[in-house]
Order: sequence, then C-alpha cells, then structure tokens
Amino acid sequence: MKKNLTIFLSMVFFGAISTVQGQYLSQHTVRYMVSYDAKSRIFTAWVVPDYNTPNSNNPETEERGATAQFTLKVPREFILGTVKDLRGTWDKQARKFGQEPQLLQAGANASYAFYVIGKTPAETNYGEFRQGEPVALFTFTGQGGDPSQVQVLESSDAFVTLANQSFALNVAGSFYSRSGQVARVDARPLEQFVQPTSLPNVLKELQERLAQLAPFAAESQELEVIAYPNPTVDVVRVKFFSQVADEPVKLEVVDLKGGVKQAKEIKSKVGVTTVEFDLRDLPGSSYLIKKSEDKEVVTKKIVKI
Repeated sequence: MKKNLTIFLSMVFFGAISTVQGQYLSQHTVRYMVSYDAKSRIFTAWVVPDYNTPNSNNPETEERGATAQFTLKVPREFILGTVKDLRGTWDKQARKFGQEPQLLQAGANASYAFYVIGKTPAETNYGEFRQGEPVALFTFTGQGGDPSQVQVLESSDAFVTLANQSFALNVAGSFYSRSGQVARVDARPLEQFVQPTSLPNVLKELQERLAQLAPFAAESQELEVIAYPNPTVDVVRVKFFSQVADEPVKLEVVDLKGGVKQAKEIKSKVGVTTVEFDLRDLPGSSYLIKKSEDKEVVTKKIVKI
C-alpha cells in the first residue's frame, strides 16, 4: 500500500526536489506569500526575498533560478482553478491530495487539502530583488471555502513530516536561485525558502525597515502607502503595493489646506511601485501624500524641512 500511494502522489510533483530536512540553509533566504484580490477573485503567489540583488553570491541585478516548489494549504472543499504564469512555468495540472484514506489514517488533518505546484526546472529570470518587496510568481483561481484560509504550507506543518516519513514524499516549499549559493562550479545548491508570510506583515516590516528614514511613518498604522525620507529636505519616495496591473493610480502632494502642489498619474504594476517627488521648491511645512486608486484614497503625512 505504501508503494502504491507513493507512486500515485509522486505524479503530483512537477520537477519536485528532495526533502530539505538536514540540508544547509542559504544565507540569502526567501519567504512565500499568497494574496487575494476580492474584486477579480484572483489569488497571487509571491516570493518575498530577504536580500537584495546584486549580492556576494550573485553579481547581477536580476535574480535567476531553476527549481522551485510552492505548496498551498487550502480548505478541504477548495478546488484549484486556472494557474497563470507570471515568472517561470508552473504546473497547470496540480493534483489535490491530503484527503486519501491512507493519509487520513496516518494522521492527516481532515479539514485541509494540499496542492503542490512545481516550477519547470529551467532557468527563470525573476527580475530585480529588493529586500522585503514581493515578486509575483503566478496567479490562480479557485472556489470553495474561505479565500482567507488559502495559505502557504509552513515547513513545520505536521503534514510535511507525515508525508515525508510515512510515504517518502516531499511536499515542503522550496526555492533555489543564483543568490542561494556561492558562485562556484562545484557549489552545492542551498535551500532558500524558510517560512510563509502575509501582506500585512510584509508592509509592516517594510515600513519598520524604513523607520530610520521615516520616523513619523513608524507611528502610523496606515501601511498602504510608505513615504520616505520623512522628514525630507528635497526628495520624497513613495512606495505602494498593488495586486493587479494597469490600474490607474494618482499620487498627489497636497498642502494642509487641500491645495495640490504636485501630481503624477501612473499605471499600477503587480508588486511594489516606487515613485519620487522633488520637493525642493516647496516651502518647509507639513504635507499629505495622497494616493487614489479605484475610488479608494489613502493619505500619508510628510514634513518638508
């Protein structure tokens, strides 16, 4: 029975790699994240790097990598729909598992199911990596259950150990790139995936990391827009996150009387966008950065000195 189940479930994996237990972890780690856009009903799978490119292992601005595996933990009634590639070629026929009688008898949680989505083992250009800024990998649709319960499988989840020990199956997430190991021909690839994260955590961490440049922002709970340095003497940079591309976004610098001092209209990109405003010609005072997108308005207070 064990052999048959292993053969059955091994068909799920698309270029799956061996279990990372006992392997060394790279100094350049990544986290995975899933977001959900309620308007379009589309989920997005992201990699969130804990490092920048270029770096000591990768002299290039762009990150490149061959193998990766993204595992979803979903409500048992959830049915995965269409998978659309953004960076890399990902499995379009991921099988749902975790509800087989053999796995349930072995102790699997009957409330959840799992989809292991592997990437074709060919080099993928992920673009520039900036610490803490999500990079979209693929989108997917699905129905059944609460969308907020569609999440990344944690490496510490009991199902990872169960699948590995009972059926010799690797279901853990994984990520391998040029930055993951030193630039040597004989270098051993090192695992980079460490744990899942969430969009609120990513935005909070990004704001906290910029706190030394924007101490006023550190006091704010508004995470959708990050403006730094704050206070500033000349240039202010505005970062904001978007789950969809090509949405019209308007950014304005507004004085406290409501007067618009500068404005820029752009199209959103999937991920974090950074826009600069040159404030050198404005008098020292407090201003608001106003972001308008799809009838939603977010403001952030800044100080020009």
